[in-house]
Amino acid sequence: MLKSKPQYCAIFLYHCIMKPALLAIFILIQLTASYSQKIKGTVTGIDGKPLAYASVYVKGTNNGTHANNEGKYSIKLPNGRHILVCQYVGYKKEEAVVVIDHNDKEINFILKLLEITLSEAVVKTGEDPAYQVIRNAIKKRNYYRDNPAQFECRVYTKGLLRLRDYPKKVFGQKVDFGDGDTSKQKIVYLSETISKYLVSPPDKERTEVISSRVSGQSDGFGLSAPRFFSFYNDNVFIGNNLNPRGFISPISENALHYYRYKLEGTFFEDSSLVSRIQVIPRRKYEPLFSGYISIVDGDWRIHSLQLQLVKQSQMELLDTLRIEQLYRPVSSNNWFISSQVIYPSVKMFGFDAYGSFVNVYSDINIEPLFIKRTFNNTILKYKDSANKRTIEYWEKNRPVPLLAEEMRDYQKKDSLELARKDPRYLDSLERKRNKPTVTGILLFGQSIARERKRTTISFPSLIDMVSFNPAEGWVMSPGFTWSKRLDTTSSGRKRISVTTDFRYGFSNRHFNPNVTLRYAFGKKYASSVLLSGGSRVFQFNNNSPIGENGNTLSCLLSEENRIKSYEARYVRGSFRKGIGDGFSWVAGFQYQDRRPLENTTNYTWRNKADKAYTPNYPNEILTENIKSHQVFFTIFGITWQPGARYIELPDRKINIGSKYPVFSLVYIRNYSKLFGSDADFSKWKFTVRDDLNFKLAGILRYRLAMGGFIDNKKVYIPDYNHFNGNISRLATEYLNSFQMLPIYQFSNISKFYALAHLEHNFKGLLTNKIPGIRKLNLYLVAGGNGFYYKDASYVELFGGIDNIFKQFRIDFVQSFLNGKAWHHGFRIGLSRFGGQRGDDWP
Repeated sequence: MLKSKPQYCAIFLYHCIMKPALLAIFILIQLTASYSQKIKGTVTGIDGKPLAYASVYVKGTNNGTHANNEGKYSIKLPNGRHILVCQYVGYKKEEAVVVIDHNDKEINFILKLLEITLSEAVVKTGEDPAYQVIRNAIKKRNYYRDNPAQFECRVYTKGLLRLRDYPKKVFGQKVDFGDGDTSKQKIVYLSETISKYLVSPPDKERTEVISSRVSGQSDGFGLSAPRFFSFYNDNVFIGNNLNPRGFISPISENALHYYRYKLEGTFFEDSSLVSRIQVIPRRKYEPLFSGYISIVDGDWRIHSLQLQLVKQSQMELLDTLRIEQLYRPVSSNNWFISSQVIYPSVKMFGFDAYGSFVNVYSDINIEPLFIKRTFNNTILKYKDSANKRTIEYWEKNRPVPLLAEEMRDYQKKDSLELARKDPRYLDSLERKRNKPTVTGILLFGQSIARERKRTTISFPSLIDMVSFNPAEGWVMSPGFTWSKRLDTTSSGRKRISVTTDFRYGFSNRHFNPNVTLRYAFGKKYASSVLLSGGSRVFQFNNNSPIGENGNTLSCLLSEENRIKSYEARYVRGSFRKGIGDGFSWVAGFQYQDRRPLENTTNYTWRNKADKAYTPNYPNEILTENIKSHQVFFTIFGITWQPGARYIELPDRKINIGSKYPVFSLVYIRNYSKLFGSDADFSKWKFTVRDDLNFKLAGILRYRLAMGGFIDNKKVYIPDYNHFNGNISRLATEYLNSFQMLPIYQFSNISKFYALAHLEHNFKGLLTNKIPGIRKLNLYLVAGGNGFYYKDASYVELFGGIDNIFKQFRIDFVQSFLNGKAWHHGFRIGLSRFGGQRGDDWP
């Protein structure tokens, strides 16, 4: 139908004028309805000093923010009337009414110290009234520990680490932060994270990182640690490295045995009486806090706390650690933590560092509706877009304003990160960093990195390249490892490496070169492929339990060659893969063409006529060296840790273990005649290992195993069941060796054997009671090792002292063979040898 001219005019007016106008009016209405303005200000005490991380929130809501380290805060609110509440530990809470219109507002808070009234109950009863408050809090401890039963909340985490001073060199290596700043005071780490934190009893939790930012690392993921330290628990665990025993809460079940209390006074807040109590350790060198805790009378819940740990608290690594927590009500019967701030400080190797790590909790829901799939074995997940947020996003969402220094750090390091991509800058930086050093060449090894190509070449140190044994004489083993990161991000899992070794013995004039290729990958779980081949000198125990440096000294000083070895041309390969739910498996093969090595020199540093070496074979069980032969065998192994938990990044999952033991099963099968194999055998091994934390009583570590030959028709010495022995005064790996056992005397082809390694480290229990000793923070260690097979039973018991100068350990060991006392002696080792092995197969 044809339209008239007036109709065309009407249509034109609607589409070109009225429709845009109506749309604009609609948008304006929507913007006006949701319009919000920024409230900003400063929180100080009456002395004018800023109150760092003071809480500012809207009364009756979960909407709030926190001041930064300079006491400055900001918050956006919709139009209308609001009551702002400002709160800080140890200060009187203040409120301010604000009416939001179309303009930004500035509301400053000046908080007064709490008007504390000291009770006269001390005079009347003779006992400080703080003790009765603490007793009441202890009675309610379990109730508040379990309430709210489940929750979800939003957590903002900011981590800041600074330096006050640092040395120019460490172990001869120049200290260079790569930021072009030579000043001693600087920020070395700055990150922000916003997470969603979900918890359901008894032990389910999940953290979903929504956004994350690290200064100078655009592809990095910041610290996300939303869990708060609950002082309603008996023991407060602040990382295993500070003290695996944990620290005793001031309101733990037996707190009165460990602490003295003093009522500083009481104050009223929202018609509730709050007692502020000083917490004083009864004894030094116990894992105890000092400081203040405030308890709400009647409810007997924690209101706030300011507690501190020092070296005398049996704290490792750090010098001091201060913790501040502030709670506030989220319903008529429930309070929830509002903020937690941790202030660490440490002086070590010339570095003087300190920092702050703040958690701000908001959007708290104590009645969440979780579904069955809410919780799984992933306890921490970073979303794909977490580290790709804009500056505008952070300006809008961070609840704690940045300091001017922090803003400059972001700008500076983000600019440096871009500059590092400039080829000229990279070339200049690489020339500086790749410069050889004397300590690197002699002691630590040297590396040459090429950032643009994402490659690194590493060379062993001279001390690791040179060794001596009577079969080869002086040995030189130059080589290198070339590696390339195939992912564009520094945290990527996909890598390839090539390791070479060009071993030459100057006495027997044998050249044994070999090469090993490794490829690591895995989009979700870690996988790797290994292929190695060439000519190599093997120990008869292919696990190589004896170090070449120590053996060199024992040869040159006392003609004691502990390494018994042979040569072999070999090829081996393996494939390892994680498959989730705590499972991983490995499959591999190995071919060896073995040849004996005889002693070719009697050179030592001991100038005596009777000097002589024992033969270069296990003379405890052999009367002559092995004959040339070939073996070919396959390996299959599987490992499982029930309840394994994972951290999930956008490109991979990382297994962080669980509270349950690790189970491993390995099966090795030789194929007679295949590839000329002369042997004919098969064997198995089952292992269980775990670390058990008994809190104040210390840590028990154990490793139990059993195994044996299924078929032993023809077995050569390198394929025997070997127990890792040690005849040196230097200890070998504690949970994987026997400290007083001859190395090959009990090697066997038994169809069944069992072994056990147990060690209990008391982590300061008992030694913290001994005057003079307790200042050194030494640990008592005790345990035993043993094995059994049809021809022998062996047990060794040991007791010793660990944590000597934070690094060393000494044990006295007594061994028993078939029930009778045998050898005894002292062993000196490194504390780090106490860890568990990651694998139980070749």
